[in-house]
Amino acid sequence: MNFYLGFQLARTADQRRGIQRERDLVNYLRDHDWWAMRAPASLGAADIVALRRDRQGRCEARLIEVKSTKAGPYAKFGPAARQKLAGSAYLAGAQAYLAWWPKHGELVWIPAKDWPKTKEG
Repeated sequence: MNFYLGFQLARTADQRRGIQRERDLVNYLRDHDWWAMRAPASLGAADIVALRRDRQGRCEARLIEVKSTKAGPYAKFGPAARQKLAGSAYLAGAQAYLAWWPKHGELVWIPAKDWPKTKEG
């Protein structure tokens, strides 16, 4: 349980699994030569910020949303959330990625260019 301003907040099993997946992904990235950190409780666009130096010595930056829903990668990552992450990544000069890692499944990296297209107003 977490405490916020003196109030106890209970987490659901899905929330706990999601937080653990974020932690697991940070460790995975660090093991693969990335500097990575979670953005917990930020309620911002990304769950994880990851940086590393590419082969030309430039900074490669990723803003990553992590989903572990078995219903599919976009079940809880709708058009508004995708647009927010892609826009934030653009402003930061980063690449936007969805890391879909369902329970008992393999990690799948999905770059923004492969996300479903949204209809323009």
